[in-house]
Amino acid sequence: MITLAFIVSATLAIPQQSAPATALEVIRASITTDAIRASIAELSSDEMGGRFFRSPFAEKAAKWIESRFDGLGLTHGATKDSYRQAIDSNVESGPNLVATLAGTGPGYIIVSAHYDHLRPKRSGDDRIHNGADDNASGVCGMLEVARAMKALAAKGQGPSCTMLFIAFNGEEAGLLGSRAFVKSPIVPLGEIRGVFNMDMISRGAPREIFIDGGSVGAPVVEALKRANEAIGMKLRLNEHPDWLDRSDQGPFLAKKVPAVLFSVEDHEDYHKVSDEVSKIDAGLAAETAQLVALAAVQMSTCDFTPRADDDKPAVAPAVKP
Repeated sequence: MITLAFIVSATLAIPQQSAPATALEVIRASITTDAIRASIAELSSDEMGGRFFRSPFAEKAAKWIESRFDGLGLTHGATKDSYRQAIDSNVESGPNLVATLAGTGPGYIIVSAHYDHLRPKRSGDDRIHNGADDNASGVCGMLEVARAMKALAAKGQGPSCTMLFIAFNGEEAGLLGSRAFVKSPIVPLGEIRGVFNMDMISRGAPREIFIDGGSVGAPVVEALKRANEAIGMKLRLNEHPDWLDRSDQGPFLAKKVPAVLFSVEDHEDYHKVSDEVSKIDAGLAAETAQLVALAAVQMSTCDFTPRADDDKPAVAPAVKP
């Protein structure tokens, strides 16, 4: 005769399986304040020399980003064996860096940031324009979104479409990198679902970020609004139409590709040697990256019809490592 005590004991002995982590839980576990602060500290260190777009320091920063792409297990995106896309014919110019995470569904989503900053000052005790907020914060945010996408993919919750992670060079010199990409697109521009471009994401009010995309960027803004229902940041939407061509989303918007800029108001250290990691809000950068990751993975699952587009995919010339 089976007793009630035996049934209770046997039930308790059965291992209880926990519910699968939600996408947001995976993202939050992947993108942390401490990790993004440490990465920004490295990319904005004095050893990076300010990352001027046409200098040995741009090359040093490019190699740092490539090592991060490799560590994340991303795939070469400019050519089959290189992350590098030339931005102009000058061999001293650092390249764009393009990595991919393949998806099975139609279309592409781009997460981007520029890695160049300013040449050192000619004199003074502190000569290095470290560019912690502008734009080590955006680059490291982009890398953290890639980390989260890999973690989601490992749990079977990854993006449905292919993700492109792009570190543009030459933004401070007139959007050279993004203009070069749009001129010689690696994928058809009409198949890009959206561009999430981060440029200065760590020096605003707590939990507040400006997002500007105008009418063309509306599909990306809608995806961000939906994702933010779970995150609860304060989104300052389309308050700066003057920013639409200010950073690397501009060339995409000009081609009618949905794109947005994530940024903060210019602050007292903007384009000064005092833009250092000690002054950033790493929590703001991390939460902005979490928002981008959640919105992008949700957007990747939506129905998508490529836009009419005369631009054909073209592999831009790779540059030697």
